[in-house]
Amino acid sequence: MTIKETAGKVLLYFYQMQRTAPLAMPNRQVGFIEKKDGGLGFTSDKKWLAKDLLSLNPKATDVYNALLFLLNKNYIQARERVSTKARIYVGIELTGGGIDITEGIERGRDGHRDFEAAFNIKSNSSRVEDLIKEALGDLLG
Repeated sequence: MTIKETAGKVLLYFYQMQRTAPLAMPNRQVGFIEKKDGGLGFTSDKKWLAKDLLSLNPKATDVYNALLFLLNKNYIQARERVSTKARIYVGIELTGGGIDITEGIERGRDGHRDFEAAFNIKSNSSRVEDLIKEALGDLLG
């Protein structure tokens, strides 16, 4: 799975979280910790959140790169806390651009094209809810 595809799924996951629990979003944290073997560890303030994100892509490095992609494209925003061996992102929320690219699939062909180009995810869904179910499966169901 590519970084962009992982990023699309992570964006859809956060979109659904923001729609269902918007007041909890400022309190959510995800962290990436450098392991002694050179790998990357992943954690969260909630075990279910870490488990869910790793179910989208089991490689912590891909989840990290997907999060950076979303931040750099201004699809999400978060406060970043950095130390020499860790990065923690607090208060992840969608930006207007993140909502636009996600809900854009309801615009028809152009919206589908934009979403597919941004995330390498093809969909025939004409509703955001259907796209989320298609891309995330039973994760949120």
